[in-house]
Amino acid sequence: MNEFDPECRIEKPIFIFGCCNSGTTILWETLKSHKDIVGPDIEGQDLEGLPNSMRHHLGKSTFRLWAHPKFKLCYHKTEKDYNEDERQAIIRIYQKYQEPKKRFITKSPADTLRARLIQSYFPDSYFIAIVRNGYAVSEGIIRKRKLDPDRPQFEGLYTTIDEAAEQWFRANTIITLHEKFLQRYKIIRYEDLIENPKDTLLSVLEFCDLDLTDFSIPSFDNTLNQQQISRLSGYEIETVTRIAQLMLFHYEYEILEKDLKWSDV
Repeated sequence: MNEFDPECRIEKPIFIFGCCNSGTTILWETLKSHKDIVGPDIEGQDLEGLPNSMRHHLGKSTFRLWAHPKFKLCYHKTEKDYNEDERQAIIRIYQKYQEPKKRFITKSPADTLRARLIQSYFPDSYFIAIVRNGYAVSEGIIRKRKLDPDRPQFEGLYTTIDEAAEQWFRANTIITLHEKFLQRYKIIRYEDLIENPKDTLLSVLEFCDLDLTDFSIPSFDNTLNQQQISRLSGYEIETVTRIAQLMLFHYEYEILEKDLKWSDV
């Protein structure tokens, strides 16, 4: 296929990203149900043949910790890393999933660190970032690095609450900074998606210039934050607050006290 063939060109692609365990999957799966959207059934960074700049290439130790200071610079890419051969390779891979007159969509949480490079490769891209409560996400990072049923090959990765909170804080700091660099960019909150899916999803479709008719609005489990936060100890809550307070405040999340239980919020 040729990238200039009108039948297979990647035009106005949509990229979804956000800190791991923040709702990228449910947003991606929901948008993929739109009649004018098409894309792979696996995360974009897992597609075979991608260059290292677009993959999680450092191995399992960085699984769900890619934005941590120990690893971030290994994955962070900007327009300064533009490479024409890589661009052509990515286009060829994406075209395998492209269909005439449809919009290509993909999601990879770690695209949080690659979005500026992606924009240089696809200048007409649309980017959607999703942000979720840092206390809940930190719990999920620890739990799923220990054992993720969807990725059993990564089990047994011991993670401290400090590392998990750093991952959330750094990833969402970059998400915020992207507002200065990405031309077509929308940030949504996981909590808005699950509590008010209709308005939130319609706003996303409008942003992406997609038809609003005949789009089915799903319902979501709105108890997961409560469940995950309730598993945190007082020390863990205090640690997340200490590390991530500025970004929690920025996205209007309640700052929890170390002895405060979810039932008290």
